[in-house]
Amino acid sequence: MVLGVKTALITGYSYYGKYWFNPSGEVAKLLDGSEISVYRVKSLVLPASFNSARSTLQKVLEELKPDFVLGLGLAPLARMLEVELVAVNYVYFTQPDVNGVKAELEKIDPRGPPVVYTTLPVEAVVKKCKSQRGYPIKPSLSTGLYLCNVAAYMIMRYGLERRVPAGFVHIPPSTVNMLRRESEFGTPLEEIADTVKCIVEASTGVAFED
Repeated sequence: MVLGVKTALITGYSYYGKYWFNPSGEVAKLLDGSEISVYRVKSLVLPASFNSARSTLQKVLEELKPDFVLGLGLAPLARMLEVELVAVNYVYFTQPDVNGVKAELEKIDPRGPPVVYTTLPVEAVVKKCKSQRGYPIKPSLSTGLYLCNVAAYMIMRYGLERRVPAGFVHIPPSTVNMLRRESEFGTPLEEIADTVKCIVEASTGVAFED
């Protein structure tokens, strides 16, 4: 690796439900190997499985020890990118995941804190990406209780413990989802990817705040 280049891990999810094209995983793959600011991107596409997503993400975080982590997840009703502020140590879903697993108010980590917070500079991110560049983006207080919250919780906890920028962003359906009739609206995949790049850039060089 080039001296001075740090590692950014960007995660997304694979297919679930009717969304055989999951733009969160596609954006992660699109950015894999690219350089954004001081970071070289390593992407990870997680299965839409509670147990597999948990174990896979934990393994990669421990082995890669990234300097920046950003999780992406599809929010089918979202019209813009939503930068999540918090995540909770619970999942609740009665519709089974891809492995047939259901979870009724189960803890992600039995020994973990009940709530964790993003270490991304959300105010700076929204200001730069929305006000200066015109990207559709806003802060959000709800990661939900499905699999996005699993990645969000683990990533935010990693950021707090390692004192590095880390967070989670919900993204809207893409135009591909619209063409596949999986959604009535969509945002071009390239625009979503460009906004994700802006989030990384806006988070660079910002001092960590307790």
